[in-house]
Amino acid sequence: MANLQFNTNRCIDKMIETARICSKRDEGDVILTDELSANTIPPFLPDGYLPKGVHLCSEPEATFRLGATSRRRRWLIIRLRKWCELGRLVGAKRLLVDGSFVTAKSEPHDVDAVMLLSPDFHDLLSHNDPAAIELDSMFRTRRPEELFAAEDEHDWQAWIEFFSRTREADRRRKGLVEIFL
Repeated sequence: MANLQFNTNRCIDKMIETARICSKRDEGDVILTDELSANTIPPFLPDGYLPKGVHLCSEPEATFRLGATSRRRRWLIIRLRKWCELGRLVGAKRLLVDGSFVTAKSEPHDVDAVMLLSPDFHDLLSHNDPAAIELDSMFRTRRPEELFAAEDEHDWQAWIEFFSRTREADRRRKGLVEIFL
């Protein structure tokens, strides 16, 4: 049992170590760094939000960092992982994650996500691809209401701008998480 735990920890550490950090300056471009880091999702600030920017991570890191500390978080991560699975099946490469799930709240209300669709998504629909049909149904019916589609890079950037502001009166910037699929 101890050997299994040791191997599991090594695998988790390796996955996290190889993830890249992505941050977005206030008015600047997205910056990707290839530096190895043990924490690609930074610690929460005293106000409960992540530092401003888009923080790139793997699905396993998002699971361990955001989805394991409470029963509610574990329930929400199951939803998020399903979206990741569907995204990979249709060739999506990026999933932006926000909502109270990306805060220090122990009992977040929801997880908001935006999927950048692949250019051939509509072809997959016309060929009755089951994953594409399931995602398209989610986008059109807004069930779940927290999953949105970005059809191109312009849409993607608009969603980043929308979600990177708090609902507080000062509308300050906050951090988001991007899962690479």
